[in-house]
Amino acid sequence: MKRSRMVQIAILAVVLSVMVGITVYSDTIPPISVVASQSMQHSTSWEPGIINTGDMVFIRHVPDPANLVQTYVTGSNSNYSSYGEYGNVIIYTASNGDQIVHRPLFYLYWNNGQPMVQGYHGQNWIIITSSYVLLKDIGYAHRSIVVYVSQFKGIDGYITAGDYNLGSAGQQLYVPSLGAYAAADQDFGGYLLGFYDPPVNYSQVVGIAYGYIPWLGLIKLEVTWTLGLEKQENPVPSGSLEYLGIIIAAVAVMAAFPYNRVLKKK
Repeated sequence: MKRSRMVQIAILAVVLSVMVGITVYSDTIPPISVVASQSMQHSTSWEPGIINTGDMVFIRHVPDPANLVQTYVTGSNSNYSSYGEYGNVIIYTASNGDQIVHRPLFYLYWNNGQPMVQGYHGQNWIIITSSYVLLKDIGYAHRSIVVYVSQFKGIDGYITAGDYNLGSAGQQLYVPSLGAYAAADQDFGGYLLGFYDPPVNYSQVVGIAYGYIPWLGLIKLEVTWTLGLEKQENPVPSGSLEYLGIIIAAVAVMAAFPYNRVLKKK
């Protein structure tokens, strides 16, 4: 067998092994999700370590969300963070069937008709009343967020939000009396974005996001947007298409490289 053929087979075997390993570890199919909106970005430019539009995010199934999912509140207690903020990023199925990639801010539960926040032990940046829960000075933009929980009385679940949605929420979501924004998916923010839902229960959690492949998901998005199969709601972060072009050019050069000639000379 020619040496070049052996190299090709070895590369294919490595790629297949990696794909199988990721799928087994993720324990879900598909084990990857293409991010189609800017709701988790921390700016309008592509940033490393943050979930950006066009990134491909790996998903790991969580059999026990109650013990395996870290919210912003519990993550701040344990100093655990992912993608630039405290807590995990989860993938959950909204009531309209869409899969949302957002961060759980806290887990809401009820005790004798009063709202409770999992992980709360008197922190001065968390205010809990019978009507709302207020988290002060959180996220990359250091904003406060209010969630009117009285509308969900008796319903337990995660209160979620996109990092960018909270950090860039406009005045229509601002509550002057509290100095906070109502930008959670389960409040005004979710209503304006079109996927307003009650708190996310454990059965809706598809998995936890871990790792990512930058830019490559833009190929799928550009095709679906061009064909009109999917609505383009947000701009692609600046720099992303340029980085993707560099990758495509590098792959093209590698594919056209005369490996046979080089190997024969050696």
